[in-house]
Amino acid sequence: MKKFTAIIIVINLLSLLTLASTARAYWVWTPETKKFINPKYAVKDTPKEQYDWAMDFYNNKDYKRSAVEFEKLVKNYEYSEYAASSQYYVGLSYDNMGKYYIAFQNYQKAVDNFPHVSNIDEIIAREFNIGNVYASKSNPKVLGAEIMTSFDRAIEIYKKVVDNAPFGKFADEAQFKMAATLKEAGRYDEATIAFQKILDDYPESRLYDRARYEMANSAYRASLSPAYDAAPTDKALKAFEEFASTNVDEKLTKEARTTIKRLKNKAAEKSFMTAEFYEQRKHYVSAIIYYQDVINKYPDSTSAEIAEVRIADLKAGNYSHKKAAEFSAPKKAWTPWFSKKKKAHDDAVARKVVKVTEPAPSMAAPSAPVSSVAAPSAPVAAIATEPAASPATVQPEQKQVQDQLSEKAVLESTPAEVVKRPTGKRWWDYGLKKKGAVKTEKLPENKTKKRWTPLNFDNKTKGMKKDE
Repeated sequence: MKKFTAIIIVINLLSLLTLASTARAYWVWTPETKKFINPKYAVKDTPKEQYDWAMDFYNNKDYKRSAVEFEKLVKNYEYSEYAASSQYYVGLSYDNMGKYYIAFQNYQKAVDNFPHVSNIDEIIAREFNIGNVYASKSNPKVLGAEIMTSFDRAIEIYKKVVDNAPFGKFADEAQFKMAATLKEAGRYDEATIAFQKILDDYPESRLYDRARYEMANSAYRASLSPAYDAAPTDKALKAFEEFASTNVDEKLTKEARTTIKRLKNKAAEKSFMTAEFYEQRKHYVSAIIYYQDVINKYPDSTSAEIAEVRIADLKAGNYSHKKAAEFSAPKKAWTPWFSKKKKAHDDAVARKVVKVTEPAPSMAAPSAPVSSVAAPSAPVAAIATEPAASPATVQPEQKQVQDQLSEKAVLESTPAEVVKRPTGKRWWDYGLKKKGAVKTEKLPENKTKKRWTPLNFDNKTKGMKKDE
């Protein structure tokens, strides 16, 4: 038994020695790095040997291994004559593997680190093609989980193509495609600037006319936001009008004229929105000026027809805000969830329209600032007591308009005619407690209850007691 055990131990020792000798053949200690390295994966002794070694993998279509070996050459022999070519083949290997963005990054390293690389035109062409791949992706997400979209990468790559060779073979087309991708991504302001760059830098380009149209179209898209600012719409309108007046392409000119019509309607709508804004805030003089601006600038639009009606209503005193008569007195005690309704009621009950006249401001300058058309600075009382001008002496363009009186001024000027608001001590109490206030409709007796409190709860009847 002891002999058998000894034999087993000897066999194990021999096995360990054999493995150790085998391991020494693949791992070697290097004093330079102070690490064990495997000669199989170590860089070759000269750049030429390493280049040939990597090229063998590339020619055999082992692109993953060729990329690794070419990267070793660039890292260990960066000043050799083979470094620039090796950096290019790193990108080419990833390109053949379908890893396009990594390929672009390595192509760009060849341009940045080796400016005098011999095949610079071929590198830029391959970058341009990679940009086309990302710009044409139907799914904008790159690899699903990444934040950067394919459009973002296409824009980045096209920009590098232009920067690498501003007047090269692909410069104007790359600039156009970058602008088109920005437009496709919904970044219309940036797209407008990018298309304008083509007009400025490449006036002889075959894409010049198309860039003019697309620039105007991008400005039009940017103007579609529902904002009061009409500047983007005016900018797009100007660009399309210039394009339509000078372009010879009938199809594009027809599209431009159709868009011009839509833009004019859009501009009219935005000016109309500005007028409505002032009308809702009871700045009626300013509202009239902006309504008149719609009529003067866009007479053929639908908004102009509505603006004429609004001006007539405002001059006749038919304001757009709700009158007190449209609200009935409250039929139940106010509670927090009725606060919004209560506010609307309170705003209406104490308001009474009092017609006070004053000379109308000049309507010749619709673009004047709002402050220039504010209510007159004369005291309210003085205006209220001033006799009205004779209709025979008033010119048609100086028709009298409604003055914008505050609620306080109305109450002071006509105290007997104004309906007073409920003046309860607490807002949730129903009814009027203050002496002299106008009484509102009274609830049926069986529905008049006090606000619930613990002391008002009857444990026997499990309910609330009626007021006595």
